[in-house]
Amino acid sequence: MLRRKSGGSRRFAVSSVLLTTLAVAATGCSSGGGSRASSGASPSLRGTSSSSPAPTTPPAPTTTAFTATPAPTADVPTSSSPVSQLTGSYLKTLLPHTANESMLGLGPPLPSGWTAYPYKGEDSGPATTAAAPSVVSADNCDPLVAEKLDLAGGLSVASATEPLSSDTAGGGVALYAYKPGDAAKSLAQVRQNVTGKCASFMAKPEFVGRDVTVNVSATPVPGLGDEALLIKTAPQGPYIAQENLLVRRGDLMLSLWSSNATGSFPDFSQVAYYLVHGMG
Repeated sequence: MLRRKSGGSRRFAVSSVLLTTLAVAATGCSSGGGSRASSGASPSLRGTSSSSPAPTTPPAPTTTAFTATPAPTADVPTSSSPVSQLTGSYLKTLLPHTANESMLGLGPPLPSGWTAYPYKGEDSGPATTAAAPSVVSADNCDPLVAEKLDLAGGLSVASATEPLSSDTAGGGVALYAYKPGDAAKSLAQVRQNVTGKCASFMAKPEFVGRDVTVNVSATPVPGLGDEALLIKTAPQGPYIAQENLLVRRGDLMLSLWSSNATGSFPDFSQVAYYLVHGMG
């Protein structure tokens, strides 16, 4: 539940708990693996947030820019199913599977160093659902400090998701389907809100007792789908940062998320190329 506090700024309560001491590097690299851990405690940022006016000039990214690297084209399956099937059952077939299952044609493969966990996956089922509400609104920045940074669900009518892990970090992947035109509209709403009021806001972590500034960047990524956006949170201080790569192809959206809790961000570039290829 969210609650609004009185005063000069808004605050929103977030139900997630503060992660305990983690070995985290101060910054992560979104275009490479890096070491598995570094010394120093870096709790995740969870708690009540209040928006503050976005800076005139957005803060410069503190990590290297995300650069998509094309994946090998050999042995990457092409989906023969129409992307207009707006069900979770269909989207589930586009999620990555284990190496053996992929060899049998049961799902798209993953590049070397990545593992899928389809037995832990979830989907919205065989029917189209009602359109979901927007994830990030103009007056609510809380999803940006949630336990996982997945901003793609707004306006969707079907979904499927499962955990992923790389040699250096864990994360997750989701696919969303939308009615015609709503995928582009959803991504545009996320871009507007993340780069507007939520470009810099205050969050109050549980058990910390003071406000923390969270800067947010949204960087277009060329060469992925019809459009792609890399969103990254950067709490100021020893807190865990997160990133979310959103890729739209037609009326489908791919969402990949992770954090630098193990010392660095994973490289999502080849994963995205493999999965987008199967989106039709």
